[in-house]
Amino acid sequence: MQKITKRNATFLSVLMPLILAFFVSCSSTPTTGLFEADDAGQDWNAAVDETIKEPERAAKLKQLGQQLIDMSSSIQQDIADFNQKAMVLNENYDATHEEFQRLMDELAEIRQPKYEKYRDIIFAMRSEVSADEWKALNK
Repeated sequence: MQKITKRNATFLSVLMPLILAFFVSCSSTPTTGLFEADDAGQDWNAAVDETIKEPERAAKLKQLGQQLIDMSSSIQQDIADFNQKAMVLNENYDATHEEFQRLMDELAEIRQPKYEKYRDIIFAMRSEVSADEWKALNK
């Protein structure tokens, strides 16, 4: 089994909070952030500098990495907002199924374009590197 590095954990941290937030939104308080964007950016930039020696490609990958981190932060903020709204609804005994469903629909409407952008950034990053470079960047 492959060891998960700090860089992998940073990028994987986007999906797990979404799943976790859904299950705990009614009984927990929202978090302020699950990783520090500055640290993630520094880690990504260091990995790019170590792996990619061509300045133009390195700059492009660093820019895409920052976009990915920004998108992740935005998604995490959406989850925190969702958690807050879900807790308010949960406290209201008279809240209806429809109110909860509207909240879920609102999150899905906001989330879908962001996930698509996240996916597009990943594939833009991959188009800039070889398979071996991608593996090196994600170890």
